[in-house]
Amino acid sequence: MALMEVELPPAAFDEDWQPAPHSCLVIRAPGMDTLKVPLAAEHTTLDDVSVWEWSGSAYDEGAEAAEWLSAYFGKPSRLVRFKEESEIRPTNPEYAQGYKITFTDCFPFLIASQGSLDAQNELLKEHVPINRFRPNILVDGCHPYVEDLWKTIKINKLTFDGVKLCDRYKVKFPDLVLRLSMLATILS
Repeated sequence: MALMEVELPPAAFDEDWQPAPHSCLVIRAPGMDTLKVPLAAEHTTLDDVSVWEWSGSAYDEGAEAAEWLSAYFGKPSRLVRFKEESEIRPTNPEYAQGYKITFTDCFPFLIASQGSLDAQNELLKEHVPINRFRPNILVDGCHPYVEDLWKTIKINKLTFDGVKLCDRYKVKFPDLVLRLSMLATILS
């Protein structure tokens, strides 16, 4: 999955965005044709979907997406979307009380800096690429590891709270990545 690229319409990050009839999730992967998943399509519900110790119902994104993913992974796979109308997954209240997540393991966003990756690679015999760490957001132009200290991050109209360092990388990549919890307020 680290080699897959996912693209949403830029407006999809606006607070009250609703997909237009032509809106698609675009997925690219090496050796595969581009997959376009309509975001405004009718969906069937699948029960007993489980991710990260959670189970519930989710929307099935259809046969074309299932065939594409099955071909790419080499085993039967389905693409599902979190069913926000009926399902709830709260964040860990110790770090971000009152927020909800969907299929992510802890928080919806993971940020890393190019400077931190470069600094870490200077210590390694074999350099590692950023996709090894799967951040949602990669920043550049800052000192190594400074993102560990950021409490509030603003990107265009979105404001994020830095709530917790990512403990997933303690062994391979200490202090590189910061989990973020997106604030509900959008700056005007």
